[in-house]
Amino acid sequence: MASPCGVASHRTSVKMSLFSDSVMRHQEAAVKCWSQGKHREAATHYWLSFRAISNPTHEFRYYIFHGYTSILRLASFEATDDDVKNVEQIFRDKHELRLFRLEAAFALGIVMYKRSERLKCQEIYYRAIKIGEQQPKNAKQERLEQKKMVLVSSAAGDQTSKTIKELMDGNLKTCRDNLNNLRSNAVHGYSNSLASKHHVFPVGRGGTTLTNHEVSNLMDIGGFHCDCCKREGEELLVCNGCKKAYYCSAECQKRQWKENGHKIHCRKYGEFKAGDLVQIARLKTKTDLNEKIMRVVGPDKNNEGRYEVRIEGAVRGDPSYSLAAANLNQLRPYDCRK
Repeated sequence: MASPCGVASHRTSVKMSLFSDSVMRHQEAAVKCWSQGKHREAATHYWLSFRAISNPTHEFRYYIFHGYTSILRLASFEATDDDVKNVEQIFRDKHELRLFRLEAAFALGIVMYKRSERLKCQEIYYRAIKIGEQQPKNAKQERLEQKKMVLVSSAAGDQTSKTIKELMDGNLKTCRDNLNNLRSNAVHGYSNSLASKHHVFPVGRGGTTLTNHEVSNLMDIGGFHCDCCKREGEELLVCNGCKKAYYCSAECQKRQWKENGHKIHCRKYGEFKAGDLVQIARLKTKTDLNEKIMRVVGPDKNNEGRYEVRIEGAVRGDPSYSLAAANLNQLRPYDCRK
Protein backbone atom coordinates (compact mmCIF):
# COMPACT_ATOMS: atom_id res chain seq x y z
CA MET A 1 0.00 0.00 0.00
CA ALA A 2 1.35 3.46 -0.87
CA SER A 3 2.14 6.04 1.78
CA PRO A 4 -0.78 8.51 2.14
CA CYS A 5 1.25 11.33 0.62
CA GLY A 6 3.76 9.41 -1.47
CA VAL A 7 6.70 10.81 0.47
CA ALA A 8 8.63 7.56 0.29
CA SER A 9 9.02 7.94 -3.47
CA HIS A 10 9.76 11.65 -3.36
CA ARG A 11 13.14 11.53 -1.66
CA THR A 12 16.16 12.97 -3.45
CA SER A 13 19.60 13.41 -1.94
CA VAL A 14 19.52 17.16 -2.54
CA LYS A 15 16.20 17.79 -0.82
CA MET A 16 16.73 15.33 2.00
CA SER A 17 20.07 16.89 2.93
CA LEU A 18 18.20 20.03 3.96
CA PHE A 19 16.50 18.35 6.89
CA SER A 20 17.60 17.22 10.33
CA ASP A 21 18.00 13.61 11.35
CA SER A 22 14.84 13.96 13.43
CA VAL A 23 12.77 14.94 10.39
CA MET A 24 14.00 12.04 8.30
CA ARG A 25 13.96 9.47 11.11
CA HIS A 26 10.29 10.10 11.85
CA GLN A 27 9.37 10.36 8.19
CA GLU A 28 10.95 6.98 7.43
CA ALA A 29 9.28 5.46 10.50
CA ALA A 30 5.92 6.85 9.34
CA VAL A 31 6.25 5.23 5.91
CA LYS A 32 7.36 1.93 7.44
CA CYS A 33 4.50 1.90 9.96
CA TRP A 34 2.01 2.70 7.22
CA SER A 35 3.24 -0.18 5.07
CA GLN A 36 2.82 -2.49 8.08
CA GLY A 37 -0.75 -1.34 8.67
CA LYS A 38 0.17 0.51 11.87
CA HIS A 39 -1.79 3.62 11.02
CA ARG A 40 -1.88 5.14 14.50
CA GLU A 41 1.90 4.91 14.79
CA ALA A 42 2.35 6.26 11.26
CA ALA A 43 0.26 9.34 12.07
CA THR A 44 2.30 10.02 15.20
CA HIS A 45 5.59 9.83 13.30
CA TYR A 46 4.29 12.08 10.52
CA TRP A 47 3.34 14.70 13.11
CA LEU A 48 6.73 14.51 14.86
CA SER A 49 8.47 14.86 11.51
CA PHE A 50 6.29 17.83 10.60
CA ARG A 51 7.03 19.62 13.88
CA ALA A 52 10.78 19.20 13.30
CA ILE A 53 10.73 21.11 9.97
CA SER A 54 11.66 24.74 10.50
CA ASN A 55 11.11 26.12 6.99
CA PRO A 56 7.39 27.08 6.87
CA THR A 57 7.25 27.29 3.06
CA HIS A 58 9.23 24.23 1.99
CA GLU A 59 7.15 21.84 -0.10
CA PHE A 60 8.35 18.80 1.86
CA ARG A 61 6.63 20.27 4.91
CA TYR A 62 3.32 20.06 3.06
CA TYR A 63 3.93 16.44 2.03
CA ILE A 64 4.54 15.48 5.66
CA PHE A 65 1.49 17.38 6.93
CA HIS A 66 -0.65 15.92 4.16
CA GLY A 67 0.53 12.46 5.23
CA TYR A 68 -0.63 13.17 8.77
CA THR A 69 -4.02 14.62 7.84
CA SER A 70 -4.68 11.90 5.25
CA ILE A 71 -4.37 9.22 7.92
CA LEU A 72 -6.63 11.14 10.31
CA ARG A 73 -9.32 11.23 7.63
CA LEU A 74 -9.31 7.45 7.36
CA ALA A 75 -11.65 5.38 9.50
CA SER A 76 -8.97 2.93 10.68
CA PHE A 77 -8.67 4.45 14.17
CA GLU A 78 -10.23 7.21 16.26
CA ALA A 79 -8.30 10.48 16.31
CA THR A 80 -7.22 11.45 19.82
CA ASP A 81 -7.75 14.78 21.58
CA ASP A 82 -4.06 15.47 20.90
CA ASP A 83 -4.65 14.94 17.18
CA VAL A 84 -7.51 17.44 17.31
CA LYS A 85 -5.31 19.99 19.12
CA ASN A 86 -2.50 19.48 16.60
CA VAL A 87 -4.67 20.08 13.55
CA GLU A 88 -6.70 22.85 15.18
CA GLN A 89 -3.48 24.66 16.05
CA ILE A 90 -2.56 24.79 12.35
CA PHE A 91 -6.08 25.68 11.25
CA ARG A 92 -6.38 28.66 13.60
CA ASP A 93 -2.82 29.98 13.16
CA LYS A 94 -3.12 33.16 11.07
CA HIS A 95 0.61 33.05 10.34
CA GLU A 96 0.35 29.67 8.61
CA LEU A 97 0.08 29.45 4.84
CA ARG A 98 -3.51 29.18 3.67
CA LEU A 99 -2.64 25.84 2.06
CA PHE A 100 -1.94 24.34 5.49
CA ARG A 101 -4.97 25.95 7.11
CA LEU A 102 -7.31 24.54 4.46
CA GLU A 103 -5.65 21.13 4.62
CA ALA A 104 -6.14 21.22 8.40
CA ALA A 105 -9.77 22.32 8.06
CA PHE A 106 -10.62 19.45 5.73
CA ALA A 107 -9.22 16.89 8.18
CA LEU A 108 -10.57 18.59 11.29
CA GLY A 109 -14.08 18.69 9.87
CA ILE A 110 -13.93 14.96 9.13
CA VAL A 111 -12.69 14.18 12.64
CA MET A 112 -15.46 16.28 14.21
CA TYR A 113 -18.06 14.57 12.05
CA LYS A 114 -16.77 11.14 13.09
CA ARG A 115 -17.17 12.29 16.69
CA SER A 116 -20.78 13.27 15.97
CA GLU A 117 -19.82 16.92 16.54
CA ARG A 118 -21.72 18.05 13.47
CA LEU A 119 -22.11 21.65 14.64
CA LYS A 120 -18.35 21.99 15.13
CA CYS A 121 -17.87 20.44 11.71
CA GLN A 122 -20.14 23.11 10.26
CA GLU A 123 -18.29 25.94 12.02
CA ILE A 124 -14.93 24.68 10.80
CA TYR A 125 -16.04 24.51 7.18
CA TYR A 126 -17.64 27.97 7.32
CA ARG A 127 -14.34 29.43 8.57
CA ALA A 128 -12.33 27.45 6.03
CA ILE A 129 -14.39 28.84 3.16
CA LYS A 130 -13.79 32.40 4.37
CA ILE A 131 -10.06 31.70 4.56
CA GLY A 132 -10.01 30.16 1.09
CA GLU A 133 -11.96 33.00 -0.49
CA GLN A 134 -9.54 35.65 0.74
CA GLN A 135 -7.35 37.32 -1.84
CA PRO A 136 -3.55 37.10 -1.48
CA LYS A 137 -2.37 39.85 0.89
CA ASN A 138 0.51 40.95 -1.31
CA ALA A 139 2.46 40.15 -4.46
CA LYS A 140 4.85 37.89 -2.53
CA GLN A 141 2.00 35.69 -1.32
CA GLU A 142 0.48 35.64 -4.79
CA ARG A 143 3.78 34.46 -6.30
CA LEU A 144 4.14 31.83 -3.58
CA GLU A 145 0.69 30.43 -4.29
CA GLN A 146 1.63 30.00 -7.96
CA LYS A 147 4.59 27.80 -7.00
CA LYS A 148 4.32 24.29 -8.41
CA MET A 149 4.67 21.20 -6.27
CA VAL A 150 5.38 17.64 -7.39
CA LEU A 151 2.94 15.07 -6.03
CA VAL A 152 3.46 11.31 -6.01
CA SER A 153 0.08 9.68 -6.50
CA SER A 154 0.78 5.95 -6.42
CA ALA A 155 3.15 3.23 -5.29
CA ALA A 156 4.55 3.16 -8.83
CA GLY A 157 5.76 6.69 -8.33
CA ASP A 158 3.49 8.44 -10.84
CA GLN A 159 4.00 12.16 -10.46
CA THR A 160 1.75 15.12 -11.09
CA SER A 161 2.45 18.81 -10.69
CA LYS A 162 0.06 21.31 -9.13
CA THR A 163 0.41 24.86 -7.89
CA ILE A 164 -0.20 25.70 -4.27
CA LYS A 165 -3.27 27.62 -5.44
CA GLU A 166 -4.63 24.52 -7.18
CA LEU A 167 -4.10 22.43 -4.05
CA MET A 168 -5.84 25.11 -1.98
CA ASP A 169 -8.76 25.24 -4.41
CA GLY A 170 -9.13 21.46 -4.18
CA ASN A 171 -9.40 21.59 -0.39
CA LEU A 172 -11.70 24.61 -0.58
CA LYS A 173 -14.05 22.76 -2.93
CA THR A 174 -14.11 19.75 -0.61
CA CYS A 175 -14.90 21.96 2.39
CA ARG A 176 -17.76 23.57 0.42
CA ASP A 177 -19.06 20.18 -0.71
CA ASN A 178 -18.92 18.76 2.80
CA LEU A 179 -20.71 21.77 4.22
CA ASN A 180 -23.48 21.33 1.67
CA ASN A 181 -23.53 17.57 2.25
CA LEU A 182 -24.16 18.04 5.95
CA ARG A 183 -27.70 18.82 4.88
CA SER A 184 -28.02 15.36 3.30
CA ASN A 185 -25.87 13.79 6.04
CA ALA A 186 -22.95 12.45 4.01
CA VAL A 187 -19.52 14.00 4.55
CA HIS A 188 -16.78 12.74 2.24
CA GLY A 189 -13.37 11.88 3.61
CA TYR A 190 -10.07 10.76 2.12
CA SER A 191 -11.13 7.45 0.65
CA ASN A 192 -14.55 6.74 2.05
CA SER A 193 -17.93 8.32 2.51
CA LEU A 194 -18.93 8.51 6.13
CA ALA A 195 -22.38 7.36 7.06
CA SER A 196 -25.33 9.48 8.00
CA LYS A 197 -26.45 11.14 11.20
CA HIS A 198 -25.22 8.42 13.51
CA HIS A 199 -27.86 8.06 16.18
CA VAL A 200 -30.28 5.67 17.81
CA PHE A 201 -33.36 6.91 19.60
CA PRO A 202 -34.41 4.19 22.05
CA VAL A 203 -37.91 4.57 23.46
CA GLY A 204 -39.08 2.95 26.68
CA ARG A 205 -42.44 1.65 27.77
CA GLY A 206 -43.65 5.17 28.50
CA GLY A 207 -43.52 6.03 24.81
CA THR A 208 -42.82 9.38 23.16
CA THR A 209 -44.66 12.06 21.22
CA LEU A 210 -41.63 12.73 19.01
CA THR A 211 -41.66 11.53 15.41
CA ASN A 212 -38.60 10.33 13.51
CA HIS A 213 -38.78 13.52 11.47
CA GLU A 214 -38.63 15.66 14.60
CA VAL A 215 -35.66 13.70 15.96
CA SER A 216 -33.86 14.18 12.64
CA ASN A 217 -34.52 17.92 12.86
CA LEU A 218 -32.93 17.99 16.32
CA MET A 219 -29.88 16.20 14.89
CA ASP A 220 -29.62 18.68 12.03
CA ILE A 221 -27.10 21.53 11.91
CA GLY A 222 -29.57 24.20 10.83
CA GLY A 223 -28.83 27.25 8.75
CA PHE A 224 -30.70 26.19 5.63
CA HIS A 225 -34.05 27.78 6.43
CA CYS A 226 -35.67 30.03 9.00
CA ASP A 227 -36.60 28.02 12.09
CA CYS A 228 -39.72 30.11 12.55
CA CYS A 229 -41.35 30.54 9.14
CA LYS A 230 -39.23 27.87 7.33
CA ARG A 231 -38.33 30.24 4.51
CA GLU A 232 -35.03 29.33 2.89
CA GLY A 233 -32.41 32.01 2.49
CA GLU A 234 -28.71 32.63 2.04
CA GLU A 235 -28.28 35.24 4.78
CA LEU A 236 -29.87 34.02 7.99
CA LEU A 237 -29.55 35.48 11.47
CA VAL A 238 -28.15 33.14 14.10
CA CYS A 239 -29.17 33.13 17.76
CA ASN A 240 -26.42 34.73 19.84
CA GLY A 241 -27.23 32.45 22.76
CA CYS A 242 -27.15 28.90 21.43
CA LYS A 243 -25.61 29.51 17.97
CA LYS A 244 -27.84 26.71 16.68
CA ALA A 245 -31.09 28.47 15.71
CA TYR A 246 -31.49 30.51 12.51
CA TYR A 247 -33.95 33.18 11.39
CA CYS A 248 -34.70 35.14 8.24
CA SER A 249 -35.54 38.32 10.14
CA ALA A 250 -35.55 39.95 13.54
CA GLU A 251 -39.34 39.58 13.56
CA CYS A 252 -39.13 35.79 13.19
CA GLN A 253 -36.43 35.64 15.84
CA LYS A 254 -38.62 37.55 18.31
CA ARG A 255 -41.65 35.40 17.49
CA GLN A 256 -39.68 32.17 17.97
CA TRP A 257 -38.34 33.47 21.28
CA LYS A 258 -41.67 34.60 22.72
CA GLU A 259 -44.30 32.41 21.09
CA ASN A 260 -42.60 29.19 20.02
CA GLY A 261 -40.50 28.39 23.06
CA HIS A 262 -36.95 29.26 22.12
CA LYS A 263 -36.66 31.28 25.33
CA ILE A 264 -37.14 28.02 27.24
CA HIS A 265 -34.91 25.80 25.10
CA CYS A 266 -32.00 28.12 24.19
CA ARG A 267 -28.75 26.71 25.62
CA LYS A 268 -25.20 28.00 25.59
CA TYR A 269 -22.49 25.57 24.52
CA GLY A 270 -22.00 22.89 27.18
CA GLU A 271 -25.18 23.83 29.08
CA PHE A 272 -27.70 21.11 29.92
CA LYS A 273 -30.98 21.22 31.82
CA ALA A 274 -33.46 18.62 32.99
CA GLY A 275 -35.62 17.44 30.09
CA ASP A 276 -33.05 18.16 27.37
CA LEU A 277 -32.44 15.56 24.71
CA VAL A 278 -28.73 14.82 24.27
CA GLN A 279 -26.62 12.42 22.27
CA ILE A 280 -24.17 10.16 24.10
CA ALA A 281 -20.66 10.23 22.64
CA ARG A 282 -17.00 9.37 23.23
CA LEU A 283 -17.54 6.80 25.97
CA LYS A 284 -14.56 4.46 26.38
CA THR A 285 -16.58 2.08 28.52
CA LYS A 286 -20.28 1.35 27.97
CA THR A 287 -19.59 2.03 24.29
CA ASP A 288 -22.99 0.55 23.40
CA LEU A 289 -24.48 3.84 24.64
CA ASN A 290 -22.56 5.94 22.10
CA GLU A 291 -24.73 7.57 19.41
CA LYS A 292 -27.92 7.03 21.46
CA ILE A 293 -30.22 10.00 22.17
CA MET A 294 -31.49 10.21 25.75
CA ARG A 295 -33.21 12.61 28.14
CA VAL A 296 -31.36 14.50 30.84
CA VAL A 297 -32.90 13.82 34.24
CA GLY A 298 -30.73 16.50 35.85
CA PRO A 299 -27.30 16.98 37.43
CA ASP A 300 -26.01 13.90 39.23
CA LYS A 301 -26.38 14.88 42.89
CA ASN A 302 -23.57 12.54 43.92
CA ASN A 303 -21.02 13.43 41.23
CA GLU A 304 -20.19 17.04 40.39
CA GLY A 305 -19.92 17.76 36.68
CA ARG A 306 -21.93 14.69 35.72
CA TYR A 307 -25.53 14.29 34.59
CA GLU A 308 -28.12 11.57 35.05
CA VAL A 309 -29.68 10.49 31.74
CA ARG A 310 -32.37 7.95 30.81
CA ILE A 311 -33.94 6.72 27.61
CA GLU A 312 -37.00 8.53 26.32
CA GLY A 313 -40.15 7.08 27.82
CA ALA A 314 -38.34 5.43 30.73
CA VAL A 315 -40.56 4.10 33.49
CA ARG A 316 -39.92 2.90 37.00
CA GLY A 317 -37.31 0.17 37.03
CA ASP A 318 -35.55 1.32 33.85
CA PRO A 319 -31.86 2.15 34.36
CA SER A 320 -30.34 5.61 34.39
CA TYR A 321 -26.73 6.53 33.66
CA SER A 322 -24.34 9.03 35.21
CA LEU A 323 -22.26 10.63 32.46
CA ALA A 324 -19.75 13.45 32.31
CA ALA A 325 -20.74 16.60 30.43
CA ALA A 326 -17.91 15.87 27.97
CA ASN A 327 -19.81 12.75 26.88
CA LEU A 328 -23.00 14.63 26.03
CA ASN A 329 -23.54 16.26 22.65
CA GLN A 330 -26.08 19.05 22.51
CA LEU A 331 -28.75 18.76 19.88
CA ARG A 332 -30.53 21.65 18.25
CA PRO A 333 -32.92 23.55 20.56
CA TYR A 334 -36.09 21.57 21.19
CA ASP A 335 -38.23 24.29 19.59
CA CYS A 336 -36.49 23.55 16.27
CA ARG A 337 -37.86 20.02 16.13
CA LYS A 338 -40.77 20.88 13.79
